[in-house]
Amino acid sequence: MQRLTRNALRLLHRIGGGVLPGSLFAHSYEEIPGRIHVEDLMLRSTSPRHVQHYLTSAHSALANLRESLAAVGRSCTDVSDCLDFGCGYGRVTRHLVRDLSPSAVTACDVDRSAVTFCATEFGCRALVLHQDPKRWLLPERYDLIWVGSVLTHLPEDRCNDLLDLLVLVLRRGGLLVFSSQGESCLDNLGWYGEHFRQRERAFREGLQRAGTHFVPYPGKRDYGITMHTESHLRLVMAERYRDRLRLVRYAPRGWDDHQDVWSFQTPS
Repeated sequence: MQRLTRNALRLLHRIGGGVLPGSLFAHSYEEIPGRIHVEDLMLRSTSPRHVQHYLTSAHSALANLRESLAAVGRSCTDVSDCLDFGCGYGRVTRHLVRDLSPSAVTACDVDRSAVTFCATEFGCRALVLHQDPKRWLLPERYDLIWVGSVLTHLPEDRCNDLLDLLVLVLRRGGLLVFSSQGESCLDNLGWYGEHFRQRERAFREGLQRAGTHFVPYPGKRDYGITMHTESHLRLVMAERYRDRLRLVRYAPRGWDDHQDVWSFQTPS
């Protein structure tokens, strides 16, 4: 499938995705379990290099989850309810359902099409969130929550609101594992486009002054690129969730040699 064809299929999906057969918008790739939807922007292109990175980044996420579980003497076999928060079109979900089981995994996102695809393709449970974060509701409790590259896009107050919500639905002894962008990511701002590269100085000054800095995408207000220093996040988590969470693992650049990974456990 050439790039032009993939883009054309994206356009078709946005125009008539509810009418045209779903199989038209998803394709299989060697070594990747399940099909990949044409709207899955985690696959930057269909080049072998990008397909391989799509796979290795998911493997890295799973490795972090396994190591986080091992840090508290657990394994995937004793996880009964896992929330993949911000699942997108299933870059990590497709592997979670194999490590755990489809019935143990809930794919969760604001994108209804993405959640529907994950549920249909991988047999997992589905949870579609309201577009307004202030109206997010999580009706169940989980013993493992994975939040990959979500806090990396939200302003500080939204990050805190989301963490509050996730801590509320963690079972006793449950694990919350999330990623953040640390200071090492300053060298890679160009990955996100010229808009962010030109704001490198603002990021550096913001991190030095406040420990965190957020720059929205052009035309957006509450969605962009966020960075946190390690010391700031440690302080926020310690003060905000004192006696409710304990840090069990911190892996700088632990996910895909890029984002930092934090693992917290609730008291048993």
